[in-house]
Amino acid sequence: MLKSTFQFLFFVIFFTVIYSSCEVLDKQEDIPSYIQIDTLVYQGITPNGFSCAYVYVNYKLIGVFEIPRTIPVLASGDSRILVRPGIDLNGYTYDRTFYELSRGYETRLTLEPSKVSVLTPTCFDSENVETAWLENFENSAITLQAADTVTPQITVRRQQRPGHNGFVGTMQITPHDTLSETFDYQYFDSIPIYFQSVPGYLEFSYQCNETIEVRLKAFVVSSGQYHDKTVLIAYKSPDEWKRIFIDFSTIVNDFGSGVFYKPYFRIRRFENTNTQDTITVNVDDIRIVYQKRN
Repeated sequence: MLKSTFQFLFFVIFFTVIYSSCEVLDKQEDIPSYIQIDTLVYQGITPNGFSCAYVYVNYKLIGVFEIPRTIPVLASGDSRILVRPGIDLNGYTYDRTFYELSRGYETRLTLEPSKVSVLTPTCFDSENVETAWLENFENSAITLQAADTVTPQITVRRQQRPGHNGFVGTMQITPHDTLSETFDYQYFDSIPIYFQSVPGYLEFSYQCNETIEVRLKAFVVSSGQYHDKTVLIAYKSPDEWKRIFIDFSTIVNDFGSGVFYKPYFRIRRFENTNTQDTITVNVDDIRIVYQKRN
């Protein structure tokens, strides 16, 4: 009787293991679908500075991907796709976030295993975005001017942008400009801008053959106290246009409430700059934007 019971248990265990092994061997692996994103488009701004994409499938974040990228997706059939543009805060690739001021791009796709669906997401500002300053140099009355209006050499020149429609602002220091050590270019309005502790950015596109500083003048209304500081260094990029996003929420938290700000750019001839070279800084699509409180 004991022998029969043992044999029965042996056969039960043996066939259970064989059946389970067959299941493992016969189980088909999931075949992914693919979403290909080569570029992100943002309401006419080139370059837009978006370095990555936050991709959601059926309202679930599947990852953050540098663009261009072909993304494997373990989903098929009718699917909702949401793409939110990502930026490098203050120019740092290690500090990335999605761009809060954009609505993102949403669409529906029929995903098929092993098939590639190509997307070119086009994004726009959210409805609750306030634009405090916009200078794209499309109008002759530009809002970026030299801080020293007496010196004619440092005026901002408006000129066509090679390879693109539209215009840019050009700032230069020639070998003959020796009247000042530094050359500052600022937002022309006499009223500085007030920021609340909400998502907000100073954004601009640039191409330059020398380092430029982005600086802020901060005015504390209650005490009359005045601060003037560098908030970012944009390094030379003579052959490529780049875009920078400076996070204002951090700056506002540092200074507290009741402070007004006036941003400006500073260029200079450094000691290691060849005295025969002309320093050229091109800027475009300068924006100060922030999220309005509800």
